[in-house]
Amino acid sequence: MMVLLILSVFSVLAIQGLHQGKDKAGAQGLAYIISEEMRRARQEAIAHRRPTAFCLPTNGGTSPITRSFYVMDGEFQPRIVRSRNFKSEFAGANLFVGEWNLSSGGWSAAPLAVNGSKWNSFDFSNWVPSTSSARNDNCFVFLPDGTVRTNGIPSFENRYHILVSAGSTASGGRTGARLTGAGESYTISISPVGGVTLSSGILNENGSSGGRGNYASSVNFTAPHPDTIALIDPDPLPGNPALFPKPNPANLPSTTPPPHALITKDQYVSLHMEAKSDSGEQLFCAWKIVAPIPVDGDGNQNPGAFSLKGDTSSGSSGAGGRMEWDQNLRGGVGAWKTDWQWRPPVKARAGEVYPLQCEVQNVNGGNPKVEIKRLEIRPPGRILFQSNRANPGPGIYTMDESGQRERIYLPGYAEPSATVDGQRIVCVNATNHQLILHTPLDPNNNIVLQASGAHLPSISPNGNLVAFYRDSGSGLQLCVMKAGLGATPYDIAAPAPPNPLETVKLSWSDDGRTLYFPNGPHLASRELPLLSGGRPDVVSGASNPAVLDSYSSACNISSSTTVNGMLIVTDNYSAYDPWITRGNSNELYLSVGDEDASVERNPRGGQFMVTHRALTDPDRQLHIVDVTGTTGSRNPAITSEGSNFHPVWTK
Repeated sequence: MMVLLILSVFSVLAIQGLHQGKDKAGAQGLAYIISEEMRRARQEAIAHRRPTAFCLPTNGGTSPITRSFYVMDGEFQPRIVRSRNFKSEFAGANLFVGEWNLSSGGWSAAPLAVNGSKWNSFDFSNWVPSTSSARNDNCFVFLPDGTVRTNGIPSFENRYHILVSAGSTASGGRTGARLTGAGESYTISISPVGGVTLSSGILNENGSSGGRGNYASSVNFTAPHPDTIALIDPDPLPGNPALFPKPNPANLPSTTPPPHALITKDQYVSLHMEAKSDSGEQLFCAWKIVAPIPVDGDGNQNPGAFSLKGDTSSGSSGAGGRMEWDQNLRGGVGAWKTDWQWRPPVKARAGEVYPLQCEVQNVNGGNPKVEIKRLEIRPPGRILFQSNRANPGPGIYTMDESGQRERIYLPGYAEPSATVDGQRIVCVNATNHQLILHTPLDPNNNIVLQASGAHLPSISPNGNLVAFYRDSGSGLQLCVMKAGLGATPYDIAAPAPPNPLETVKLSWSDDGRTLYFPNGPHLASRELPLLSGGRPDVVSGASNPAVLDSYSSACNISSSTTVNGMLIVTDNYSAYDPWITRGNSNELYLSVGDEDASVERNPRGGQFMVTHRALTDPDRQLHIVDVTGTTGSRNPAITSEGSNFHPVWTK
């Protein structure tokens, strides 16, 4: 208690002392105030997740010198939230934005940007209303990532600058402003990343403007007052809400009314919502299952599970999941957005229908409702695969284990590989062969792991590592890397993969520590322990060039997979009759026949999948193989259109 009391006394004294000396501080005192106000505006932009502008009025663009400021914030059509006028304070000190004569270097009119900032597309002219007087003022707009944009303010040394002087004069208006004289001065510099620094004097000035003592000048205009406007209820934007992956209407049953989507009980659906708020207020979103809630296999009314719960921290009637502002939506105008996921009950019954409803509110209430009226539950299973079909086009597709609900998932991508739970997917861009890390929970945020030349990627079961072949210019080189942005690929000594590449598949041990890859007539392995930072150790891990051999030394092993610690491989022991071989005992497991094949495991065991191509058919199709003891039987193809290969089976 004593410590708290002492600190309180110090705080009071400090505030009182500042107030008593403020009028005597002149330019230096005003410079401190402006620096702190700009830092405050930046922190507000970061904390509130919306653009916040620190503005210096110019009397309609006629004067680059002022003695006041105001602050605006909002997602679009911002409003003034506070202003301050120093007409009778700080001994007549004033603020100047424009150019002065430099001792070295020059001014630049080009806007300063920050590489990698997702707010680089921010457009001031789209943000403020066309009738706003702020268009003619000097505005420093701090963005939610802390960076800053301006409405055409010049810069030098990669920073913007405000001059605080004990009086100053200038020629020109807001545009073409040039300092002609100034008293004692201080320079506030603002970097593109939003840092605010204060230095004594006129920064880098050649001495022609004075910069000492007091300088007679007058400013007769003030900043506008804060706005007071009524709140307007939010409006959902056209086309919302949206489901991901987007359902193919042709796959939906012809019931009345038809469902909006079909999912299996071990899948989830992503729910994307966008809304605008004319008042600029924070919006909240909440999804729920509309009563009556269907009964599950145990006879209980179970609504399933949403990825987010209502956020009651705001203490308002608008409680719910806070929506995120995205400046890139609506052609750069911006909008609020949110992404939820819903997973049906574990024991949901096939054929049940779940109506989902979304409520969007601002902090003062108002709840326009939009609905996805029907989500129908289907039996479990999900398969990813590459298809070169003509309609709707080549890409990565998904379907049920029954072969139903075929639909395109990632158009323009190829060669998928996924973690056992399907939460991380690697693939390549079919055009430029970028190696991509895709996360279904964040489907619009693909991470480029390798800029070009990637082929046949394989992600470890836990998603830590990615192996792939890299085009070195003289052939395909096997590499492995950490599955993360900016990670370095490391080469592994291995021959190029055998042809055809459509049937080649790398695989991992169940614990993700050992990579298996084709090595001519052998299946080879390399242990990959993790070093600090999660990067793979390609030096000290044990290497085995022949974990198992082909049935014939003249032929290659092309693909492999693991099922409960057992290796299963494609053994191309005959050019026209490859075999699926169970490892360890090198036992012949299944004769696939015809021209080529590859294998993929069912993560739940009991089955696996083969890619098969008959001599009389140029297209490859996918088959599920039922396993009984040491033998298996190939079921009819679950694909029929186009050529289909590189299957991935997830839980």
